[in-house]
Amino acid sequence: MASLYSISEASMWYDMLYAWYLMIPVILGGCSHMIIVKYNHFSALNVPLAVSCFGANKTWRGLLLVPLLTALFALLWLPIGQLHSPREILPILIEECYFAGLLAGFGYILPELPNSWLKRKLGIPPGKLPVRNRAFFIFGDQIDSAIGVTLAYTLYFKLPATSAALIFVIFLLSAFVVKQLLYLLALKKTRF
Repeated sequence: MASLYSISEASMWYDMLYAWYLMIPVILGGCSHMIIVKYNHFSALNVPLAVSCFGANKTWRGLLLVPLLTALFALLWLPIGQLHSPREILPILIEECYFAGLLAGFGYILPELPNSWLKRKLGIPPGKLPVRNRAFFIFGDQIDSAIGVTLAYTLYFKLPATSAALIFVIFLLSAFVVKQLLYLLALKKTRF
C-alpha cells in the first residue's frame, strides 16, 4: 500500500515540527520574562539601558534575563530529541542546548533596540503605537525579533534558506498568538 504522504510532504511536516520545537525556548523565555516584569521580580535589574535612546521599557533585566531564560528552556530539547529518530538535529548535549538558547534569546532581544531607538527618534512613547502608520509599526515590532531569532538559529544550526524561512514564519505566527494570550492573561498591557 502506498504511503499517505510523499517524501517531500513528510520532509515538509518534519521541518515544520522542527521549527515549532525551536520556538519552545523562545516562547517560554519570553513569557517567563513577562511574568517577571508583571510582578517586578529582579527589580534591581529594572534599570533602563538608555532612556534617551530606547525609552524606559528596555532594561538591563530584559537584556540579561531573556537570553538566560531562553537558554534554560532550551534544555527541553533533550527529552524532545529522545522521542525522534537519529536524523533529528536538535542538540543532544546540555552545553549545545544552552548555547543555542542563549543565542536565540539575544537574537530575540537585541534587534528590538534599533526599533525602539527609531520610535524614540520619531517621538513615539515607549509601549505605544502611533495612530498614523499603526500597522507598519505593529509589523516592525514583530519582525525585528523574528529576524534576530531566525538569524541566530540559522547560523548556529547551519540551516538552509528554506528552513530559515520556515522558522521566520513560525516565529511570527507564534508571536501573534502568544502576545494575544499574554494580553488576555493581563501579563501584557497591549495586544501588540
